Amino acid sequence: MTDGSFRGWAEQALAIRGTTKRLTKLAVLESYLPTLDDVSLPVAARFFSGLVFPRHDQRTVQVGGSIVFSAIETITGRTREALREGYLVWGDSGDFVAALFGEVFPDRATSGISLSDVEQWFTTLSAARGKTERLRLVTEQLARVGAVEASFLVKLLGGELRIGLKEAQVEEALARSFDVPIASVRRANLFRGDIGEVAVLAKHGALDSVRLALFHPLGFMLAQPLSTAEEIAEALPHPFAVEDKYDGIRAQAHVDGGRVALYSRTLDDITRGYPDVVAALTSVGDGVVLDGELLAVSPDDGRRALPFKTLQTRLGRKAPTAALLAEIPVAFVAYDLLAIDGMLVIDEPYTERRDRLSRLSWPSRGAFVAPAQFVSEAAEVDAAFDAARVNGNEGIIAKQLDAVYTPGRRGRTWFKLKKATETLDVVITGAERGHGKRRGVLSDYTFAVRASETDPTLLNVGKAYNGLTDVEIAALTERLHALTEERFGAFHKVRPEIVLEVTFDIVQASARHKAGYALRFPRIVRIRDDKTVADIDTLDRVRALAGDTSADDT
Repeated sequence: MTDGSFRGWAEQALAIRGTTKRLTKLAVLESYLPTLDDVSLPVAARFFSGLVFPRHDQRTVQVGGSIVFSAIETITGRTREALREGYLVWGDSGDFVAALFGEVFPDRATSGISLSDVEQWFTTLSAARGKTERLRLVTEQLARVGAVEASFLVKLLGGELRIGLKEAQVEEALARSFDVPIASVRRANLFRGDIGEVAVLAKHGALDSVRLALFHPLGFMLAQPLSTAEEIAEALPHPFAVEDKYDGIRAQAHVDGGRVALYSRTLDDITRGYPDVVAALTSVGDGVVLDGELLAVSPDDGRRALPFKTLQTRLGRKAPTAALLAEIPVAFVAYDLLAIDGMLVIDEPYTERRDRLSRLSWPSRGAFVAPAQFVSEAAEVDAAFDAARVNGNEGIIAKQLDAVYTPGRRGRTWFKLKKATETLDVVITGAERGHGKRRGVLSDYTFAVRASETDPTLLNVGKAYNGLTDVEIAALTERLHALTEERFGAFHKVRPEIVLEVTFDIVQASARHKAGYALRFPRIVRIRDDKTVADIDTLDRVRALAGDTSADDT
């Protein structure tokens, strides 16, 4: 019998979460998905992928933790402080809600709501106007469901299912469930951007009917990081292409019939913020999908990229003024072609895609093709890296000449070299609990430098959570607990004794930290137990790394 209930779906999600074995997870899906009808199946497939709406759909539910906790406070009668303490124990909103509802409502097993009911509820939430109306909708729904249902509603609202399942595994399960080629499932999902729609097509053997849908963002191909030019030269057949890794934001452009849409790395529509780029790309071609980067460029030279901190002024601006557009123009630099004339070309070799890219109708300003060079030796890679840094870019990307484009995946045909040229010695001033598997440890560290050689005042300059092993984090958690002076919710203010060496991309001005600067993409290199707080770097050093020689210590 078909079980389209939300509780039935949640039980399968629990079973998937309960095992670390990939084949066991797939077996759960393979047993469950074929039991669903055409109404429930697409919803189940999306939810298992951690998606409330199709990936190409730009709707959001606009519900954050504040609304969820306000609703829970109303439903359970627990104080906000008690809820905060409970959350800290679990480190996951959904798990905490399951435990709390199980305690407060032990006899409420299920509400009987269906997957399609939940889908409609999310649709209503996305259309709700104002926080008050969204709070009412969330409160009403959570007040009627059981603990397991409440847990997964909260997880889906937060966009973090955390059951150890990826969309690629859902694709594989659909192939196994309906005896269709996995390549056909993945291509259909790439074309349509909706794993739910693909699930129904797979069920009915109709995957071959799928065509590319423009203005639905595709996944971005990713590069594997390597730390030296020698490693890159060894990893790729000779010769290979080298391009600058630009200091902007990754973007995908869809162009057809005079319409242009821009999508971010997270597949969000960011078109409105870049009318200058839209105007430049309008006539580049038809049925075109481009992969590239949005860069702040010089008003005098539309191909000279400016630092990322300049682009930041434009980020998040949905309606930039004419003055801002003139002061900080943005250009689209294209380095790959995914579709032309409405047909995907991702299976063509890199060299053929680049040739097609160069033959598009490029404007004189606002959009251009990224330069590339062919190299074979590590010394040439190093020289290209140095030139990229001189030009103000992050580093380089090396690409295999016959490489196809693999959306949403890291292959072994693109490699990035981003040398960490500088490090800072800093001291931990605060720590927070992590999430998921790190919910029981302090894994997010706020750190500071000294004001000057003579002034020991500590000025926060960043926050890092990458670089340490699980063993190091566990040991550091014990030390930080012992050093905790005050707690503010999940944040521990600690006695500044533990020194870290951190690396980063760049230093940029920031009003967010007391130092007046922030490290972009900081990463912990190691714990420096051989150093004390008296040995850490100063604000002068941070200023120098930021290229700011005008400020002093006063």
